[in-house]
Amino acid sequence: MSNIDLAMFCNQCEMSAPMGCGAKGQEKGTCGKDSTLARLQDIMIYGLKGLSAYREHANELGADTKSVDDVMSETLYFTLTNVNFNFNEHIAQLMKVGSAGVQVMELLSDAHAKKFGVPTPVSVSQNRAEGKAILVSGHNMEMLHKLLEATKDRGVNIYTHSEMLPAHGYPELRKYSHLKGNIGKAWFDQGKLFEEWSGAIVVNTNCIVPPRSNCGYLDRLYTYKIVGVEGAKKIENDDFEPLITQALSLPSVDRFNAETTLVTGHNYRTILTLAPQILEAISAGKIRRFFVIAGCDAPGKGREYYRELAQRLPKDCVILTSSCGKFRFNDIDFGTIEGTQIPRYLDLGQCNDSNGAVKIALALSSALGVPLNDLPVSIVLMWMEQKAIIILLALFSLGVQNIHIGPSAPEFVNEPILNFLVENFNLSLISNVEDDLKKFLG
Repeated sequence: MSNIDLAMFCNQCEMSAPMGCGAKGQEKGTCGKDSTLARLQDIMIYGLKGLSAYREHANELGADTKSVDDVMSETLYFTLTNVNFNFNEHIAQLMKVGSAGVQVMELLSDAHAKKFGVPTPVSVSQNRAEGKAILVSGHNMEMLHKLLEATKDRGVNIYTHSEMLPAHGYPELRKYSHLKGNIGKAWFDQGKLFEEWSGAIVVNTNCIVPPRSNCGYLDRLYTYKIVGVEGAKKIENDDFEPLITQALSLPSVDRFNAETTLVTGHNYRTILTLAPQILEAISAGKIRRFFVIAGCDAPGKGREYYRELAQRLPKDCVILTSSCGKFRFNDIDFGTIEGTQIPRYLDLGQCNDSNGAVKIALALSSALGVPLNDLPVSIVLMWMEQKAIIILLALFSLGVQNIHIGPSAPEFVNEPILNFLVENFNLSLISNVEDDLKKFLG
């Protein structure tokens, strides 16, 4: 890990050294906080950022988030100057943040299911579009629902991008006939994709790529709530009329004519209805192992690992996925487990639906009488930003071990923190597919 010997950095109080404590290699701040505690507090803040995203969506749908809000407030208080210098209590506070992550994903999942119905598997057209159209990127299902209502019978087709793909699984969203299909892959293809898209565009949550100064789509780009870039139009007070009017005035979309499809909608509630068949397949040796291959995708080298891993899995293995990392391999037809109707590829939904993998694992653990960490499950995650951090903290808070992350180690982890995670959770980095498969399949 490249940064394990680097000093701390903190400039949050008046006692900070010139240019900040640690700027000149100090291992300890003026207050007495060392580099390890500083980094643990950084992880708290990053976890809270991810937590806040899910909390906002749950709150929009009317969920009671007070207990989550209390953890957020307490944890921010914990990071003030001269509050706590105890390593174990820092770890305990991080586990509180993780537990709040478990809770908020449960709240959001229940709120989505209550409002939009329990997702069920559905085949979605990919990169095929026509007519006057709006492309929606982000995570906000409530905003999409409002837009679908506003565009009903207006002659405008709605298409999803990236983490909006799982919207098609919800019965109360896909009942809108003008919700047509999905365009593009993970969030970072926006620059090229939005140039090719001749219709209007709206980005409703994080994961927006700042447009280049010479881009050709800024005049038809809209943002929603916290999302913003210079030059884009802001949707205010859920008034979608300017967006709709412009979409109707723009040329029809005609550059997307693919015949491909993607499958989504494998919510854990739906998968658990297959429990008898899954248990029978395990007992009969038809299912050897489950692989949770999920997480936040990003550009750059190293992430081709996840596609190669998925492709090389034996046909008696099942893939559980969520988040935009699935776009690394969700174009592959993995078929079904031999002799069954159990799909080998299960798309649980967005990053906030990561709790679904835990729900399935807990059900298997109970049914098989096997401890959670002894199940035939391998967890291989990609991480990119703060929502992946809250998901990892949530897994830790549940006692989940043997997680593999990649493609690179977090820069905010130093040697003492890494050693703690390895010793207590057996956390490890991915290496290469061939060696890792030998380890996973044993």
